[in-house]
Amino acid sequence: MRIFSCVCGNRLFFDSTQCTACGHWLGYDPASASMLALEPRNDFWFSLGPSAAGRAFKQCRNQADHQICNWVIDASDPDPLCRSCRLNQLIPNLSTSGNLIHWRRLEAAKRRLLYTLISLELSFENRHQPGLRFEFLEDQRTNPRVDEPHVMTGYRDGLITLNVAEADHVQSEAAREHFNEGYRTVLGHLRHESGHYYWPRLAAADRLERFRALFGDERRDYDEALDSYHRARLHSGWQSAFISAYAQAHPLEDWAESWAHYLHMVDSLETAAVNGVIELDDVTRDFQPRVSAWIEFTVILNELNHSMGLRDAYPFVLSEVVVEKLHFIHDAIFASPTATGSSADP
Repeated sequence: MRIFSCVCGNRLFFDSTQCTACGHWLGYDPASASMLALEPRNDFWFSLGPSAAGRAFKQCRNQADHQICNWVIDASDPDPLCRSCRLNQLIPNLSTSGNLIHWRRLEAAKRRLLYTLISLELSFENRHQPGLRFEFLEDQRTNPRVDEPHVMTGYRDGLITLNVAEADHVQSEAAREHFNEGYRTVLGHLRHESGHYYWPRLAAADRLERFRALFGDERRDYDEALDSYHRARLHSGWQSAFISAYAQAHPLEDWAESWAHYLHMVDSLETAAVNGVIELDDVTRDFQPRVSAWIEFTVILNELNHSMGLRDAYPFVLSEVVVEKLHFIHDAIFASPTATGSSADP
């Protein structure tokens, strides 16, 4: 994540909505990847900063109505929702106590996912068919008033489904303990599920043979493979070939787990580099310095957590095989037309 500054020079953060120094309202413009200081005039917000000086914007309707989103929209855009919020197919029922807070956490994680996808120039919008979409659902385990008895976080045909309970810190921590996971976050879920969206766009066709050599044959029966995994769970030896225990369930889950970790690496290393924690010249294009810096940085990251009495922030080990898989993903991203042009499909 980049460092942002207000027109007054005060440091800003990705989710900032108002400068604590000068009081200007703020909005993130994904088109210029910049945080804008804004001045309201009539029905619009005008940018004061050099990156979009004098341009007129609109607040996202979800910010105006619910204080849930800080992304802005060009004043000429007829859509009342920003580029992130318009991807929502279903949001939590806001009449349910606590759901506004949960939705805010879900949206914050989703915007961070989209920030990384945009920075990698990966398309998630499509004019001719549905692109990446999101639905946030409750089930009867946490809300007996809803119809769905059991909502599983998952992906199908461009739609990422996330159980709202994942944004409840108590529920999420209970699930993490139940499944014996070292890491479980909303952002991690979203990054993982986005990997399923990009697999046919990046790993198929001429890369399929190499994919199968690294990850396995994706034609293996998916439901049978997951049933087998959940029955056997953590058999020994997976650490030498997989980034997580779940990655061994099926080649497509191995890809999605590895994809999520690649996005962890890209975003975290950018944050560390721009804040002077590590030295890294090329932010994304050269793989080997990236992964070497990542391995070194995660040691620092975990030790910082230990200094605060917290568990590992990154409780994973990158074996040689896993590094090969991450390298495959890196090459697929930067060699693909999906990642070389606009972040919207032509």
